[in-house]
Amino acid sequence: MKEQDSPAKGKPDYIVPGLLRGLSILGLFGYRRPTMRLADIARELNLPRATAFRLVYTLEQEGYLLRIKESGAYSLGPLVLTLGFDYLHSQELVQIAGPLLDGLRDRTGASTHLAVLDRFDVLYIYRAASHERLSSNRHVGSRLPAHVNSIGRAILLAFSDEELNDMYSGVDLRVEGHDEPRDLEVLKRYVAEERERGYVAGSFVPGIAHVAAPVRDASGRAVAGVNVSDYESLPCMQDMHGVLKDEVLATSAEISSRLGHSGHTLRATPPESKRS
Repeated sequence: MKEQDSPAKGKPDYIVPGLLRGLSILGLFGYRRPTMRLADIARELNLPRATAFRLVYTLEQEGYLLRIKESGAYSLGPLVLTLGFDYLHSQELVQIAGPLLDGLRDRTGASTHLAVLDRFDVLYIYRAASHERLSSNRHVGSRLPAHVNSIGRAILLAFSDEELNDMYSGVDLRVEGHDEPRDLEVLKRYVAEERERGYVAGSFVPGIAHVAAPVRDASGRAVAGVNVSDYESLPCMQDMHGVLKDEVLATSAEISSRLGHSGHTLRATPPESKRS
């Protein structure tokens, strides 16, 4: 491609304001704010209400936003999810981990999951649902704060205290429905204990048990995490720190090996910017 035909990153002349505003609207939605009203969108982006309406209406008509009739608020539409899932499912990580997580599910009888770190959240990109009548309801596309999630904490095992300081300093760690960790020092203490053990196990949600471990790539970075997560009444959950832990660690090690990991010490890559 000739130089004059290539996009010039950062040059204002090449930026389409309408497209940028539309993308900014989609970026407002997330785990902590799944719905928004038109007035809130206009205020957040400092847009005239009429401009916000036209942008939101266009996104709604194209399937990127969905209007909730009862409240008049908006949520992300099915097209956003479809595009995201198609991308995720085409990636090497899911292709490698999927069959292994299916096998882990079949051996344990519990649901298994794969998730990646996305700034301060974990994003679930694969789920092998339990064949049992009772099953975890964590679906692909779900997002949860990493520090109160088993897979998130498994990924954080690769962070040093200094990296945890850089990532979470000044960030409010309080999450509704979770008593701990509520501050950085408590989080570092939890991570230190779990790092020593090499895996994460316990109950982050009442009635649900988890065992999680990190997944590492060829460079040794923690690029994802896997877990077994399901009702604590399932038989496999009665030996979380024994057989089940061994199964999860073996599966994470096999995925890591297929990604080129040789067994050297892993490190994670902290997010580039703090959550506001």
